[in-house]
Amino acid sequence: MGELSDRFGELMARMAKGDAELFRTVGEQNAAIRQLVEEVTPEVPSGVKEAPALNAGPQPLLPKDQCTPTALKARFGSAAAAHAYLETALGSAPTKKKTWDYLSTVFGSGAWPARARALARSGPQLGSVNEEAIAQLEARLLRRIDQLEERVIDLFEQLLQRRH
Repeated sequence: MGELSDRFGELMARMAKGDAELFRTVGEQNAAIRQLVEEVTPEVPSGVKEAPALNAGPQPLLPKDQCTPTALKARFGSAAAAHAYLETALGSAPTKKKTWDYLSTVFGSGAWPARARALARSGPQLGSVNEEAIAQLEARLLRRIDQLEERVIDLFEQLLQRRH
């Protein structure tokens, strides 16, 4: 029994040493990444707490001059084609509304308009509506995070290309 206790103590000591090395390595990696990010990001004025890109909402899907109903008609030809494009870019639509004014608003805002009634409802009989609204919000947030991640990756790639 004493031998098992000694072996267990040795094993725990080796594991603690390995954990310490792992944490040290992770800490060094985090510090190196932080330094790279600080070199890449522009300096933020002292009054601003977060980078502007993180505060921004959804980005327009097209340049502003291309979000007008006339420009969208010329680009897509039909409202159904524009609506299908939006569904591939933003996920399923909360409504099947396909007017050019509505579509131009969605292209300009970069997100489906939130249904106020769905977000404001509560109660046990309307739980599925709230869950649907929350699921749509979650999907929009995940798409926004993916967009931000792509932008960060692009910035890192540009930085690495400049260094080489």
